[in-house]
Amino acid sequence: MNTRVTEIFYSLSGEGISQGVPTVFVRFAGCSLRCGKTTNKKLWCDTEYSLSPNVGEILDIDSILHKINSFHSLPSQIILTGGEPLEGVNKSVSIELSKKIYESRLDGRFQRVRIETNGKEDIREIPFAVFSLDYKLPGSGMEEYMFRENFLYLLERKNPLDEIKFVVRDKEDFNKAIYIVSKWKLGNICLLFSPVQNELDPALLAEWLKETNLPNSRLSIQLHKFLWGNQRGV
Repeated sequence: MNTRVTEIFYSLSGEGISQGVPTVFVRFAGCSLRCGKTTNKKLWCDTEYSLSPNVGEILDIDSILHKINSFHSLPSQIILTGGEPLEGVNKSVSIELSKKIYESRLDGRFQRVRIETNGKEDIREIPFAVFSLDYKLPGSGMEEYMFRENFLYLLERKNPLDEIKFVVRDKEDFNKAIYIVSKWKLGNICLLFSPVQNELDPALLAEWLKETNLPNSRLSIQLHKFLWGNQRGV
């Protein structure tokens, strides 16, 4: 089973629950969403180089595993990202890859991969992973594509390592995120709020979070951009 992979690299997790943890990233090629590109706004995706399904290198699962294991003798956290790791053939590869990693790490250390997914794809029936699930807000222009049944799956799993991420462009986005959390009763899941870079002041988003004091909510700033800017593979 093969798919296209843009890059595999060893770094620190930049966001969410696992921020700062040494991590191997597997970045799949291809994503059909174009976040932020609206009538009068520009694309905000920070991995635009991985949006096309035709970029990167064609790899099989064993080749991906070999590269993952080459970085360190000790098991590291593994994040499957993109592009979109659950779009098209990427999904079959991600499922099989997560299963193989789970079965090879019997001591339980980082046994489940973390899948960063855009909210469009169905995450149900993927037992060997934890999820960083995006919900695209109105400012992204992509909200209509969100598969909201994923919320029910996360609520049923009750895995404390699952998280839902809201990328916030403005106050309208923030208010919509609060509405979604309330409507779907998501207060027991870790909720990440991240500002759109160069469009929303993180300090302002911090104030909104303080005012609402939403259970399990936290401000999520991209650590890797603070450390290395927009460099790839770090």
